[in-house]
Amino acid sequence: MDVQRLVDAYLIGLGDNSDNSSLLQTLSQLIVAGDTSLLELVQALGSHLASEEASRRSRGIQVLSDVLNDLPPQAIPAQAATKLTEFFCARLADATCVPRILSSIGALMRLPAFTDRLTVGFLNDLFKEVHVQSFQHSTRNTAYGLLDLAIQTHPEAIKSMGDNFVLGFAQMLDGEKDPRSLMAAFQIIPKIVDLVDVKNNAEDLFDVIFCYFPITFKHRDGDPSSAITPESLKLALRTALTCSPYFGSLAIKQLVSKASATSPSAKIDAFETLAAGTRVYSSDDFRSELEPLVEQIREDVVMAANDEVVDAALDALEAVYAAVSPAAPSETGGGVASENSPPLDHVLKEAVFQLTADEIKTADQTGRILRAVARSSAYNCSVVSDAVLPVVAERLDSADTPSLTVRRELMDVLNYVLSANCDAARRAECLESEKTSLLSIYRPETSVPVDNEHGFLHIVRLKGITLLVLLPGFLDENETAVALQTLARAAIEHNADENVNKEGAHLLVQLAQSSPDDIKTTVLPMFFDALCDETAPSSADDSGRVSRLLNALGAIGVSAPNVLLVLLQGLVTLVISGRLAQTHLLPAVTTVRKIVEAATSPNDSAALSLEILLLAVAPLADWAVESAGAPSGNQRPSSQLITEIAKAIVAVFSKLDPEVQTEKLKPLFDRLFPVIAASSADQLIPALPLFSAAVCSCWPQTVLPVPDVVAFVDGLTTVALATTNEMRRTACLEIVATVVNKTKSSAIRAQLADLILKRGNDGSSSEASDSSLVLLYQWAARGLVACNDNAGYECVRRLVALITSQNSSSSSPRAARLAADGFGVVLGSHAWAVSPAAHGVFKLLAKQRLYATVLPEITAGFSNTANSGDVGSAKTNLLVMLTNVVQHMPKSVLMNSGIETIVPLLLSAARLTDGALKAASIRTITMIILETPDTLRPELVNSIVPLLLAATTTATTATTADGDDNEYLSSNTIEVRRAALDALALIPEKYSYSLLHAVTKSVVRALAQSRDDRKRLVRGDAVKAYNKWINFGG
Repeated sequence: MDVQRLVDAYLIGLGDNSDNSSLLQTLSQLIVAGDTSLLELVQALGSHLASEEASRRSRGIQVLSDVLNDLPPQAIPAQAATKLTEFFCARLADATCVPRILSSIGALMRLPAFTDRLTVGFLNDLFKEVHVQSFQHSTRNTAYGLLDLAIQTHPEAIKSMGDNFVLGFAQMLDGEKDPRSLMAAFQIIPKIVDLVDVKNNAEDLFDVIFCYFPITFKHRDGDPSSAITPESLKLALRTALTCSPYFGSLAIKQLVSKASATSPSAKIDAFETLAAGTRVYSSDDFRSELEPLVEQIREDVVMAANDEVVDAALDALEAVYAAVSPAAPSETGGGVASENSPPLDHVLKEAVFQLTADEIKTADQTGRILRAVARSSAYNCSVVSDAVLPVVAERLDSADTPSLTVRRELMDVLNYVLSANCDAARRAECLESEKTSLLSIYRPETSVPVDNEHGFLHIVRLKGITLLVLLPGFLDENETAVALQTLARAAIEHNADENVNKEGAHLLVQLAQSSPDDIKTTVLPMFFDALCDETAPSSADDSGRVSRLLNALGAIGVSAPNVLLVLLQGLVTLVISGRLAQTHLLPAVTTVRKIVEAATSPNDSAALSLEILLLAVAPLADWAVESAGAPSGNQRPSSQLITEIAKAIVAVFSKLDPEVQTEKLKPLFDRLFPVIAASSADQLIPALPLFSAAVCSCWPQTVLPVPDVVAFVDGLTTVALATTNEMRRTACLEIVATVVNKTKSSAIRAQLADLILKRGNDGSSSEASDSSLVLLYQWAARGLVACNDNAGYECVRRLVALITSQNSSSSSPRAARLAADGFGVVLGSHAWAVSPAAHGVFKLLAKQRLYATVLPEITAGFSNTANSGDVGSAKTNLLVMLTNVVQHMPKSVLMNSGIETIVPLLLSAARLTDGALKAASIRTITMIILETPDTLRPELVNSIVPLLLAATTTATTATTADGDDNEYLSSNTIEVRRAALDALALIPEKYSYSLLHAVTKSVVRALAQSRDDRKRLVRGDAVKAYNKWINFGG
């Protein structure tokens, strides 16, 4: 094929903006096959390349560029690469062709034949002939990309250019504004510094870079530069500024000046850049600017207008002093630095002046500055400690005792200095000589009361005692024990200032992580004794004391794994030994449960879970079982206590391997399965939740220690239908739901579902049997619906039939209402029965399918049922059912399933007398207002707003025998009132004043009354809603 015809066609396509991909492919194939050559292509383009018309020259270069970029490297001979490079370099002065020339050079530069000589020639011509900043971003970006490519592929050429390359790059960058190009340029600078000695041109290069500091730009979605974040660009500039030691003398002074800017972000950027520069810049450069830097940092720390600025300033101070610190102490020793060693003098003179003043105005700031300097190096830590400790000790021990405030401030500064010494590598030698003084300073003062006025002094002393314990090797064993006892007493004993108790507990949590053995031997026994203290008053104060102690123990156990097991064993021992008062058992067991849940939350906690089970949970469960069978009712554990132990069992048992679960279930089955399977009452029935929790926590692959699962479930179902004991029935049904949910075999699950469904065909018609059957269907539906089994939806349909049936002989009113309430069981959460924490099997879209199944039944039943005012009517039960379904349905399901069809039903449901259901209905209405406000617009003024206003009142629907109002008989519980106020607060945000102007005054009046509600939480919600409505419409 004639190359000229192809080239002409290609050029015509360029002029018409046509797709030339097929022509480009043909040209490339001809060159690769050897049917033509690049020389012939250039000859075919000759008239365009030599044209006096700029657009023709540009199109000619474009054809050549497209072909070069499309060809494989092996198709371009070395001689052709050289000739083409020289050809392109000679035309760099032609501004029209520059974009395509740079693209062509990029293709050639990747070739092995592109030599260092060609690289140097091209770069010299680029710097000389091309004013890069006059071109569009794409061309500028290509130019930066070629520099980066040259550095990677031809480093020796870059080295040989030396100063010329540095100056050429600086000239190219000068004036750049696009964030994308700046990012590319900033990333090139460190590479230049690695290859070229920039000493001669450091100032020129630095001036071009630093003019962008501090750099900011607004990140906008859809902007071509959106891939670059402000933070990444800032870091790239910081790296460029701190890549060469020659920049130090130029940068530090200007960065200190920038740190005085009013913008917090500029201050932070300056301080962080100074800190980064300490790794590269010379220490001499920092020493020359140290005094103004320290003054600026002191000003920012003292002003403390922005915490981030303060943190950045202190980090910079620490980094700078680490850079200028001597390698070893001077021969003259410590103390305030002399004129020959001025760096620390800038800090210490001001600090000593503050510490010796009659009134310390900036104690906290002075302490933070001293700590930053002391942490910078062992030498600086020694000098600072030598300077500060004697001053503080002398002033605190002087006959002229300072005020309590000054004493607290002196100890506060001392605490900062001691905290810097807690690293063994930095600990100052002077601490040993000052040990007696330190122990005297932090010795508790019994003459100072622990009240709100003096609490701050006790808190700062407790912090100091903690630091003495943390100082490596400072205290001996007895001194450590005394210090820990002091902290423990602060956390245990009642103080008028409760902040002292909180601080003592908080400090013990810190020490538990670093000194677990001391905590176990000294602190825990004190807490356990305090919990069993019979001399404590039996009152609300005692309840608060026990709660405080248990919270502290819980924090210690969660934060310190090495203390965990001993702490749990100790608490469990207190519970089972009878040393704890009966009223303290539930809080103690609740604390055990919370610690166990936190400790076993990681997925890889099987080994720890087994330890906790053996050492704590199993003994606690055994005690509960034994206590449940005790002859005296006072000794039996309450149902709440049993539930807490069951939750602890779930936390540890669910993390065990299936084989271990099977092994641990056998003794539990031997002991409690006869209780659950018996038909008569048994004293151990209260302990059955423990058995249910363990069985329900098993993995689906765990083998239960029963010969036949079908017979096992059949027996539990029989017991559940026959027993009159609610606790026994519930345990049976929880296990049935769990087994049918986790059974992996479809055939066995079908058998289990079939025997459950057949239970409704036995001809029984008593009210008791109807209720038991309803409960069976509810729990079976819970297990089967979750795994998307069709039998579960059959159970749901039977429940719906019980609700919608009008024939009183087919179902009792009690069973119908129970069926409506039971949809909370089907869809709600549970601590162990078919729950995610207990490895329940949940299939995707199961809730969506249930919603699609019951919603038509509800709407049809509501329309077809006769209107009855009886609470047990089918219409009311349908609304109860709807509310229970909606409140457990994901928001996405409701919003995408025709929410407008259930709005009238929700409004009816919100008028129910049951407070919990009423609150749930109002919450759903609130969600609709938030997500799709137009759906409620027709009903808003006439129905929704009056309903919400009625729900905010505390008017009752019944009176007591003596005629007094009883709020607990009202449907407007605190949950209902808060839900209604939340909805009212949202309405002005979603609807216009023109729609609501008719009801605005009545709403404001009602909300004004709600501001006087007897419940503080309701009053707070009412104020928020009132403020929105009072300003509504201007």
